[in-house]
Amino acid sequence: MREIEEEILDNIDIGVILCDKNGKTRFINDYSKQLFSQNDFDIFYIFPELKNYDLLNSNFQFLTKNYNSNIYFLFPKIKSDEKTGYLILVKDEKFFTSVLNKEEGYNEKEKHDFSNIIGKSPQITKIIEECKKIANTSSNILITGESGTGKEFFARAIHNSSPRKNYPFIPVNCGAIPKDLIESELFGYTGGSFTGANKNGYTGKFELANGGTIFLDEIGEMPLNMQVSLLRVLQDKCITKIGSKKCTRVNVRIIAATNRDLKKAIEENLFRKDLYYRLNAFNIHIPPLKDRIGDVPIFLEYLLKKKSMQFNKPLPNVSETLFQKIISYCWPGNIRELENFVENFVVLDGISTYDINFDECHCMTHDNLGKKLDILKDETEPENSPILSFVELEKREIKKAIKYYKGNMTKVASALGISRNSLYLKIKKYEIEI
Repeated sequence: MREIEEEILDNIDIGVILCDKNGKTRFINDYSKQLFSQNDFDIFYIFPELKNYDLLNSNFQFLTKNYNSNIYFLFPKIKSDEKTGYLILVKDEKFFTSVLNKEEGYNEKEKHDFSNIIGKSPQITKIIEECKKIANTSSNILITGESGTGKEFFARAIHNSSPRKNYPFIPVNCGAIPKDLIESELFGYTGGSFTGANKNGYTGKFELANGGTIFLDEIGEMPLNMQVSLLRVLQDKCITKIGSKKCTRVNVRIIAATNRDLKKAIEENLFRKDLYYRLNAFNIHIPPLKDRIGDVPIFLEYLLKKKSMQFNKPLPNVSETLFQKIISYCWPGNIRELENFVENFVVLDGISTYDINFDECHCMTHDNLGKKLDILKDETEPENSPILSFVELEKREIKKAIKYYKGNMTKVASALGISRNSLYLKIKKYEIEI
């Protein structure tokens, strides 16, 4: 039976190596032999950095890389009644990155990059250009913005456009982890280090993110004592597991995000000033939807198509009255709220029951554009009124803005949330007389 197992392992396209706790090889399949041109090797000789890890007291699936051959090694621990050893899997970086991403609930098919970001407003276009430049650095980033503006989306886009893109992206919601567990969640612990601890230990998120990016969402909710520990990691580039005295070096880029005013939190002694400046090498502020009103119709069209496909529903019609209300509403929940509304609207075949009152808040952006352009002028429009396409609605609003601002294209572009070049292209496209 053992011969059959070895024959199977010799005919797969992934390296399989079994070694004992001292790193001595006990079995190596043909795929691995071809890679190393040898039948035997000492893991700790090839990867001396492994000596810094407490392998015997961890169930960590250690991922490392041979930089000369672009090969990745995964080190899960295996146990039997007689001995403890390691199963080493050898494959290319794309394979193991996808494995770790799936472990963290990240679907490769939904990979985010800057081309997937919705919006063409000057505000969002400028942010994307800045992010592209920052992505090529290893500097820490602080992303700020209201809840629902897409901070994690930008974090993933930065990671996927950086030299770290083939390494893991590990998201952590600092506000969702109990205060007494956040240290072990971030840094891990050794087996039996405290009551209730897993006897095999636990791998922290920083260790999982080694070589890649860790996304610390809601960083403003992190307790002060943990802020001190995080600051130490930023300074020393190493982590210490709970129950261990060894400091393990990690190469991780930190992207933090918050919807809180951290400067105010510093004044209230809720956030450390030194940590703020460590994280804030670059600040990316994602504006709320009400400040990028030109992107609302684009989001609406995108979400209608997305939700229709997702729920296998026909694309519902949007009356002009409803469309005008949607683009004038302030959307306090931002993109997340708009998406929830559209999902409700699509599933119920164009009759929304979503808990929203379009009259309770209107955009005050661009000199109260909603009021100036008389967006809500026809509240009594009958339900059987003509339904215009997005193209016709856009054309109509451009004409309205040009008339209101008496042909001042700078003000028109600003009011509509688009650039002057985009405005002139649309005027030409729609054959609008100036």
